Amino acid sequence: MKKDSLHTRLTLLITVMLALCFAAGAQVDVKLADNANLGQVLTDADGNALYFFTKDARPDSSACVGGCLSAWPVFYVNNPSVGAGLDAADFGSFQRADGSMQSTYKGWPLYYFAGDNAPGDANGEGVNNIWYVAKPDYSIMLINNTLTGANGVTYTSEYLPGVEEVQYFVDAYGRTLYVFMNDNYNDNNFTASDFGNNGVWPIYEEGLQGLPSALDESLFGLIDVFGRQQLTYKGWPLYYFGQDTQRGANKGVSVPVPGVWPVAVKDIDPATPNAAREIVSLLQYSVFPNPFDGHVTLSLSLEAGTALSVGLYNSLGQEVRPLWQGELPEGASSLNFEGLGILQKGVYFLRLRHADGGVATIPLVK
Repeated sequence: MKKDSLHTRLTLLITVMLALCFAAGAQVDVKLADNANLGQVLTDADGNALYFFTKDARPDSSACVGGCLSAWPVFYVNNPSVGAGLDAADFGSFQRADGSMQSTYKGWPLYYFAGDNAPGDANGEGVNNIWYVAKPDYSIMLINNTLTGANGVTYTSEYLPGVEEVQYFVDAYGRTLYVFMNDNYNDNNFTASDFGNNGVWPIYEEGLQGLPSALDESLFGLIDVFGRQQLTYKGWPLYYFGQDTQRGANKGVSVPVPGVWPVAVKDIDPATPNAAREIVSLLQYSVFPNPFDGHVTLSLSLEAGTALSVGLYNSLGQEVRPLWQGELPEGASSLNFEGLGILQKGVYFLRLRHADGGVATIPLVK
C-alpha cells in the first residue's frame, strides 16, 4: 500500500513537472513585443510585426488584393494561442474573397510587411498613411471609408451627395467617431446633465493611450462632462452615433442634416473657444436663401445691442471667409453677404461670435 502510494505520488509529481515545463516552453502564435518608438506591438511567434490597413473598413473583409498582397502578406493562424497582455476573445478569422483565410484582431485583418527584414522591425508604420502597426491599446485609429448616412445617401468630404473615400477617426474596433459643430473648445454643448440623450450620441469615454504615428498626442485631451470623462481632439469633444451598430458604419453624417455631425478628421480646425456658452439666448436669427448661390442674407433680432462677428466655415470647421464684424443695435437687423458664387458646392456654416466669446453656428448648403 505504502509503496503503491509513493509510486502514485511520484508519477503525479513527474506529470505536473512535465506539464509545467511544457507550458513554460510552449510557443504562442501572437504575442506583444516592445518597440522603442511605438510601444507594445503585436507580432507573430517569431517576433515579426503585424499590421492594420486603414482601408479595411467593412466587417470580415479585406481591401488588400492582387499586387497589394505581395507587399503585405496575410497573417493567418487557426484559433491562435496568445501571449500575456492579449485576450484570445479579440481574435477571429474570415474567408477572403480569394478563398484563403485571414486572422483578425479587434475586427482588423492582420498582415505582415515585406519590407521588414528581421524580427523587431516595424518599417511598415505609417506607409502611405494607410498602414499602421497593430497595437493592443489604440484609443484612436484611422479608417478610410465612404460616408453613408442614415438616409442611405453617400456623401463626399464636403457633405454633398457623391462618392469619396474619406479618412477619419475610429476607436480600437473601427467604430466611427464624430464631432458636433455646435460644440465649443473643450465644451460639450449637447449632452444632457442626466445623460438622457447619451444613447443618441454617446460621448467617447476612452482615455488617451495608443495612437497611429500620424497623429499628435498633444492635440488630444479629456474634459469632464457631468462627472464623466470625454476624449477631445483640438478641443472638439468626440462622440459615437447610437445607430452605428457595426464596424465602419457612419450613419450619423446625415443627422439631422449633413455636416452638423461630421466624422472626426485629422485636419479639422480647432474648436472655437466659448466664454458664455451659445449666444442663442441673446438673439433670434434666420438665413436665406438656403441652399444659397451668390449671396446669403442673415436676419437678426437682438434683445440688446451687441458686438458680433460673422464668418463662413467649411465642413472641416475651417474658416473660408470672414464676412462681417461690428456693432448691431437692439431689435431687428439684416446683413447681406455677396460674392459667394465662386465657392465650391458643399456644406458650410455661418458662425456668429459674440464679443464675450459665445458662438452660434448655422448650417448652410450651396
